[in-house]
Amino acid sequence: MAKSKPLPDTVEGLDREIEILRGLIRQAAEKQSPALSFDEQLSLLETVGRTAPALARLLKARRDLANQALDPAAMLRQALLELEEEWPEFKKFGEQFKPSRLVHPDAQSQGREEESAA
Repeated sequence: MAKSKPLPDTVEGLDREIEILRGLIRQAAEKQSPALSFDEQLSLLETVGRTAPALARLLKARRDLANQALDPAAMLRQALLELEEEWPEFKKFGEQFKPSRLVHPDAQSQGREEESAA
């Protein structure tokens, strides 16, 4: 199985790679002609066949990045984190609503068993 190439870290990197792949597909389409041999046509189809899924993956990643930036829940979380950094009273107020400790249900029932045995 072929290993997927990691996605670029930035939107600009994605845009650059998208443009490169679109260029490769465009070049393959421009070279297509009835005068080409079967092997040459097969080579062009192979180029498009390898490039198109990679282009689709990059376009999906680009869309996901754009949607993530506009996610209202993510924007609200970020705004609240920034407020907590700048406003200690707000952070203290918010602490009372955060769960103090996550305890597995089995651990809670074991604690009750130990208390009743004592």
